This record gives sequence, C-alpha cells and structure tokens, in this order.
Amino acid sequence: MTHATLAVASTARLADRPTAPPLAETARVVDRTEDGLLLELGGTVRPGRVALSCLVQPEPGDLALIARTRQGMFVLALLERAGEAPTRLALGPTAEVTAGTLRLSADTFHLQARVGRVLLEELTHIGRAVTAHANKIRFIGDTLETLADRLLTQVRRSFRFVTETEQLRAGDIDQRAEQTLTLRGRTAFVTAETLVKVDADQIHMG
Repeated sequence: MTHATLAVASTARLADRPTAPPLAETARVVDRTEDGLLLELGGTVRPGRVALSCLVQPEPGDLALIARTRQGMFVLALLERAGEAPTRLALGPTAEVTAGTLRLSADTFHLQARVGRVLLEELTHIGRAVTAHANKIRFIGDTLETLADRLLTQVRRSFRFVTETEQLRAGDIDQRAEQTLTLRGRTAFVTAETLVKVDADQIHMG
C-alpha cells in the first residue's frame, strides 16, 4: 500500500468520526435595555437579545446560556438566579396557550389585565367565599338560578323592572318601610283563609 493510499484512508477515517459539539457558553446578565440585554462574557460587556425559546425574563445577575450567531448574541436559557427576583414569563405581545387539559395550582393567584374576555360553554366554581369590587356588573343570559341557604343584599337604592310576571313564594313574608309603603295596581286582591287585619290611626277607603 502506497503512502498516498494510506493518507486517503486515514483522511476517510477522520471524516467518519462524529464531530464534537461546541462547548456551551455562559454569560452574566448585567442589565436590560430597550433593545435587549447587556451581557458580561470573558470580562467584556456586550449587547445581546433574548431568544424566542427563552420564556423566562432575564434579570440582572442571572447566569445565562448563550449562543453566538451572525445576527448577534442570544440568551437561550437561564441557568441560575443570584438575586431574589420573581420568575416572570415573557411571552411577547401576543401569545396563545393550547392544551387538552390545563391545570393551574397556586397558594395565591393574581390576574391583572386592562381588558378581559372569558368565553366558556360551562363554568363551575367551588369555593368558600367570593368577593367582587366593581363599579358596574351586568349579567345577560336566558336563565339565572341562585341556590343558597342565606341571601343578604345591602344597597342604597334598588330598582327592579319585570315586563311580564313576577312570583314570590315563601313560608313567611315580612316587609317594612320606615316612611311610606305604596302598593298600586289596576286590580288588587288580598286573600286570607283566616284573618285580614288592617291597623292604623286613620284608615281611608274609597
């Protein structure tokens, strides 16, 4: 076998060997800017950006896994956090989450938005208490049912308009007015099986 043949065979064997992947580079996040980030790499501070796949928002002091490209330096992931800043997910101006079943579990849950829209075919709420503070609440639906052992309503003014029929059925009804009680109708019926009592200093009929 000639020297040329040996050289070709050796070159072929080297070409067949898998190429070792490049070592991952890390950088320290110095600060956030309007254009992206400032990263400290090898004692030099350089500009960088957050990769689309990095969902956790970098904070100053974070140790980041980076990649160098022709478009610049990108933070691929965050490895550790030196400070106590909370973990924030940055999903961009528009984001969608699609799942067959999605469960959120937390001791305390806060949701803040300027405008909120919730579209649900069926909603079931199970909890100990519900407290709502709002300037205006409007319910629009075909049927509204409330089942409760005790219902308490305290308001300064109450208005209710029923266009057709209203029915109230109870074991006992107690209605009291501090000033004036007015009952009006084109036709009025008061029926009792045992007793009807009208008591006042003055009674005017007709």
